Amino acid sequence: MEEKTPDFAIDYGLLNKVQSKLRDMANQADSGSGSGSYRDMGEALASERRRVLGTYDMSAEFNYFYTTSKNRQGQAKDGLNKLADLFKGVSNAWFEADSQLAAGAGLMTRSLGLEEWKDRKKNYDKWLSDRATWEAYLKKIGASEYFRDHPDANIHTVCSADGAPGWCKAWRDDKDPPRPPGPQPPKPSDTPPLHYRQETSSGSIDVKLEVDKDNNIIKETSTVTAHGQTYTSTTEYKGAPEMVTPPGGGKPFDARDYTITTKGADGTTSVSSVVINTDGSGTMKVTEGDKVTEYTRAGATAPWVTVPKDEDEGSSGPTIGS
Repeated sequence: MEEKTPDFAIDYGLLNKVQSKLRDMANQADSGSGSGSYRDMGEALASERRRVLGTYDMSAEFNYFYTTSKNRQGQAKDGLNKLADLFKGVSNAWFEADSQLAAGAGLMTRSLGLEEWKDRKKNYDKWLSDRATWEAYLKKIGASEYFRDHPDANIHTVCSADGAPGWCKAWRDDKDPPRPPGPQPPKPSDTPPLHYRQETSSGSIDVKLEVDKDNNIIKETSTVTAHGQTYTSTTEYKGAPEMVTPPGGGKPFDARDYTITTKGADGTTSVSSVVINTDGSGTMKVTEGDKVTEYTRAGATAPWVTVPKDEDEGSSGPTIGS
């Protein structure tokens, strides 16, 4: 019998709304200690309270009631805020995990579009160059006018026929004549595709690319919004791609160093500085506030492994993917 995997989903938008409502309740609990004359009486000095209420016993009872009530309300406020923090933590964690996947998917789509554009531009530029070379050659042998009047003519057919034009001798005697450029390929847009945006039912995915003069990606910025939460990731590459083929073969990898800066849904910022060596090994330092964690990898396809601190010496640490 085929085993089915249950669907599992987290509605982090709902969790975010719940934590907001819990904070509203906490604020209401805090304000529940009263206001006006009641609060003034509760916060007054014992002598002032006795003067108003008339007796020591009445003052003491009121003080006990007010203090106990206020403490209970304070505990309720703290408990509700802690519960709200828990909901917010789960909400942010799942939102950021989804955001990383969404931003990556959007970027991949756009990166493929850019590579496609670059290939089309390369083919079109080569065709322009080949056409310029061919037209210069036709002018050199005196065939420009003929091909202007017969743009679809094939030089092999023309020069193999009886009564071929006189310039055909120069073409036949040439040991290495250039080839005709062939049909014009599709012309790409004048500018590369550098922006991708997708509206979703709860927000949007926005990806912006920056390229150098050779249209290599040097900066990527992904922003994901959903249910009022925002996640931003910016990757900045050091220079143009440095494609390296591993010794003994294998898939080429980009040996550029890069930095990733992420801003989470709770406003915290993380900076990952990555250094890649020509053999594919590398180091990564992740800074989150005052916390710094270092990682290493043994090769281009190896996982990142935490570098143990002095107190953790002897532990290889967790990995964070390959």
